[in-house]
Amino acid sequence: MELAMELSQIATLRRVLEIFCARHELEFADRPAIIAARELMKFADEGETDPAILERRLDEAMQTYGERMLPAQRAVASMGALPARHQ
Repeated sequence: MELAMELSQIATLRRVLEIFCARHELEFADRPAIIAARELMKFADEGETDPAILERRLDEAMQTYGERMLPAQRAVASMGALPARHQ
């Protein structure tokens, strides 16, 4: 039963991360997305399981993260983890 709970939690975290990435036009490999994934895992470790609360906490955490970044870092982060990404 514990494994099923863990798999369900992983699926929830992935859905929340997918929503976050789509909203901010990020790929999973982009630095802000990786940071967001780490934040989500931290929230899950704290026992949070509600997707709506996870989304809200992630938005708050990433807003705080964005405010701490220097303008040049923000520009690089918004371009993604790979400076010369081909689409």
